[in-house]
Amino acid sequence: MISIIIVSYNRLDLVEKCLVSAVKYSPKDTEIILVDNNSTEDIVGFVKKTYPKIKIIANPKNLGFAKGNNQGMRAAKGEYFLLLNTDAFLEKNAVSTLTKFLDYHPDAGAVGPKLLNANGSLQPSAGYFPNLWTVFLIMSTIDNWPFFKKFLPSIHVRNPQAFSKTRTFDWVTGACIMIPRSVYNLTHGFDENYFMYGEELEWQYRINKLGIKSYYLPTAKATHLGFSSSSPANGAIKELQSIIEFNKKYSPGWQIPLIKAIIILGCILRIIRGLIQPKSRWMVLAYYESIRNYFKF
Repeated sequence: MISIIIVSYNRLDLVEKCLVSAVKYSPKDTEIILVDNNSTEDIVGFVKKTYPKIKIIANPKNLGFAKGNNQGMRAAKGEYFLLLNTDAFLEKNAVSTLTKFLDYHPDAGAVGPKLLNANGSLQPSAGYFPNLWTVFLIMSTIDNWPFFKKFLPSIHVRNPQAFSKTRTFDWVTGACIMIPRSVYNLTHGFDENYFMYGEELEWQYRINKLGIKSYYLPTAKATHLGFSSSSPANGAIKELQSIIEFNKKYSPGWQIPLIKAIIILGCILRIIRGLIQPKSRWMVLAYYESIRNYFKF
């Protein structure tokens, strides 16, 4: 049995589309759990009326992505948990393909499908853990240079060729990810100190330390819109904060000042770019706010 867990916060239009795909492309005995984080839109009422078999957990306040998913997993009965964002829409056979992969790969602690943008193009959806080296690569943008991005590790792998076949990564995105119950039992799910952004990366780090791998499986597919719960600017701020928190938890103490310095310099580069390029203007405020946050640490 598979349990699909969806954490919602407003955007009824996306919740409806997400549920349509989950119901249509899942085995008949699939359990679907919706955890609503106190939406101002009547998502709970809509689901009760339209999908009476779906289990609903209605929170009195917004607990965030990590806590919401943990609630869903604690209530789930399935052998496998599929965590699905409200802006992620499953395609045909995605659930069964992910399930069969886990059935035959006992070394897999997590598996994510190929994610597509709304226009059908590839959406990079995996990468490597943030450490001194990978933080330097992403903040200097070297990891996105045409030659280097083919072989350098990056927190966000941007080389399309890296997503052409089944393979392991340090982490795969939590927008659509399947995890065995046995792995959840060993690791107890997300670190609830994360509200949103970076929580799936931190969880998979703990999974990886158990000798269990995260896989990317291109034969399973889902469409993911992205930035439906926050703007690109807010997303950038939250992601950089999560990188700092991750390294404070797992990296040697002497590296933290260096990582902060690299992030600040990278933010300055992006502010300059935002001032020069009108289409990148959102970077100015976002990375200015990031710098202010880092000086508070």
